[in-house]
Amino acid sequence: MSEKRFGIFTVLLILIIIFCMKGTVMSRENKQRAEENRYFLTLEQEYVQSTREYLREQGFHNCGVMMTRVTYEDGSREYTVRLHHRKLTGMTGGDKRTLMNRLSQAEFGHETCIFKYDL
Repeated sequence: MSEKRFGIFTVLLILIIIFCMKGTVMSRENKQRAEENRYFLTLEQEYVQSTREYLREQGFHNCGVMMTRVTYEDGSREYTVRLHHRKLTGMTGGDKRTLMNRLSQAEFGHETCIFKYDL
């Protein structure tokens, strides 16, 4: 009877150890993900601010700049930048491409980030 209790107790301790190890690994991953999110949040805010300043300099006062993000499981990110201004509707295709090229130069150059523009 005591051997049976010892076996059950041993199995129970092994399961507790495995559970604790898994929690430690998950905690490390969560910390790394949180640090990465803070890093990208700073980059995103700086990008939106610099975009607003550039557009203001180009005569697009009070231009709406909205950036949305999709984060994939592998850590890559896809951004869509939408600009809202009355002058944008009257621009030709070439002028819009020139504006998108200028905005793409200000992107934060991270290999896992893709930018799309909606003017």
